Formats: sequence, structure tokens, C-alpha cells
Amino acid sequence: MKNNKTLVVIGGGAAGFFCAVNAARLNSSLRVIILEKSGKLLSKVKVSGGGRCNVTHACFEVLELSKRYPRGEHFVRKAFHQFFTTDTIDWFKERGVRLKEEADGRMFPVTDSSQTIINCLMKEANTYAVEILMNREVRKLKAGSGKWELELGNNENLLADFVCVACGGFPKLQQFDWLKETGHTIVPPVPSLFTFNIPKHPVTQLMGVVVKEATIKIQSTKLKNTGPLLITHWGMSGPCVLKLSAWGARELQERNYDFSINVNWLTDAK
Repeated sequence: MKNNKTLVVIGGGAAGFFCAVNAARLNSSLRVIILEKSGKLLSKVKVSGGGRCNVTHACFEVLELSKRYPRGEHFVRKAFHQFFTTDTIDWFKERGVRLKEEADGRMFPVTDSSQTIINCLMKEANTYAVEILMNREVRKLKAGSGKWELELGNNENLLADFVCVACGGFPKLQQFDWLKETGHTIVPPVPSLFTFNIPKHPVTQLMGVVVKEATIKIQSTKLKNTGPLLITHWGMSGPCVLKLSAWGARELQERNYDFSINVNWLTDAK
């Protein structure tokens, strides 16, 4: 019989869609609902990779890829044994989406368009009758008599047998209160993957210049990274900066984001 059980997925992003379409595909009797608090679906997929969508990374060793995660290395290592890079590539290939590898290891659809990934996920949702409810913000989540009760911002209520929280992060700790009420412990969030703001520094006059391989070291720390560096009108960006800010997220927050850097512009010089 159809609709014996209901799964509600909170979040209409990449993770939420991937969970929803696979759950619906693997269990035809399961009713699957995606709740998205905004009026847009897969919005971050649309803009990721400069609009090309970097789907995964061409690293095919579980131990090696898990080391690329600043926090949660051991958690992702266990997850990778269940579903890894090769599985991701195969999953999309089976649905007519081929991925290509670039020199830095990033993998994009061969179309170089994030819309290809969006179309694939939307098609899967339609194929397996995944219900999508927009403008539905979850305010409260609590365990009832054998089911989960979801209280939404529009005074609507839902009952679910299973709930997957895939709504991403929040900038303020109190925004996690509805999850803390279920018994979860929340680690205070800090910014990650951010650019460096260098107000009024002369280097900003070179905005638009890209250095293919530079090394940045944050003074008085062990934080150091090498990679492509982009000079912007506000400071510095690019993979080198973004990865460095990810690894140093908590340490830089403790410094109130006031720090000095050394840049080696000639890392790749022969």
C-alpha cells in the first residue's frame, strides 16, 4: 500500500533533495515531503562553482578525502564508506549527467551549467512523486505519540514518521533552539569559507588579478595554505583564501578577525 509512512525533509537544497529523491526511489510505499522555508529551490546549487556547480572532488581514497575536512574528519570517513566520490559520479551518470575533472580536482557537469544538476534532481523528484512545499519554515519539532510533530511558521502542522534535517547552518546560536529542544547539542557556529577584507590597502588597486598559485600564512599561527588567489576591490578571495578561512574558522573568530598575513606570490616560480 502507498503512503504507509511519511518522511519529511527539512530543506530544499542539495542535501535535502538528494535525501528525498533517494528515499522515495528506494521505498515506493514512503510518502516524501520536502519543506523549503523560502520561495526558491536549490538556490545555492544554482550559484555554486560560479554557476557551473562543482559537484564533487576527484579524490578516490576515503582516508585522503576525509583529511580535507577541517572538522568532522572521523564522521565523514564513516559516511564515505557508505557513499563515496565514485558513487556520486555513478549516480549522476546513471541519470544521464556526466561529470568532468579539472586540473585542481574539482568535478563539474560536462555542460558547465549548474542547471544540469538542478534539472536532474527536479526530474528525480517528479519521477518518484516527492511533494515540495515552499515558504514553509519549521518553528518547532517535537516527538509525539509515535510520530514527529512539525509546527510551521504559517500556523500549519504536519505529522511525520521520519524527519531529515537538511536545512544547512544558521549564523546565530538561538536559531538552533528548535533543534536543541529535541535533545541535540549544538556547537556554536562561526563563519567559514570567507574572503579577507583589507580596507584601503593598495593591493586592492589590482582587483581582478589572479595568481595561479600563491601561499598565504597567517602571522602568529600555524595556518597556511597554497592555491589560486584572487585580488578583489575589498581584499583577497579565491580557493587559497577560502580554504584557509575554513581551516582557521574558530581560531580567526577568537581573534575577532583582526590578523596580519604574509603572501608568497612566487610559490609556483621555477
